[in-house]
Amino acid sequence: MPDTTQVSAKTESTKYRVRIAAGKNEVVADEPADKGGGDTGASPYQILLSSLAACTAITLRMYAERKGWDTGEIAVDVSFETEKGDTRITRKLTFGKTMAEAEHERLIAVANACPVHKVLTGKIAIATS
Repeated sequence: MPDTTQVSAKTESTKYRVRIAAGKNEVVADEPADKGGGDTGASPYQILLSSLAACTAITLRMYAERKGWDTGEIAVDVSFETEKGDTRITRKLTFGKTMAEAEHERLIAVANACPVHKVLTGKIAIATS
């Protein structure tokens, strides 16, 4: 049985502002002022990158807890550049505690296996109706 997730987005009366419903939670998206928006929420690209950052941090925390590793705070910084249809995402992991090199390398491999990473680097089909 496939995993499914659903969200819905609805425009508001404020130009480009969108209310996103994700289960019991709500998020507001907007465009920055320099793109004509009110900058009242994260941009769609920021929300996309937030998904990768959050999934990475959660996946790393779960793995470290199972291994009994004390990583301290896990910080994930994500950015991207896009030009002529090519996009490059850069992700930087920072751990609050110093770890052995082998643990650090393993956590990088685990980050690359987080579910959102797999979706973004896999085959994606979008059906619009």
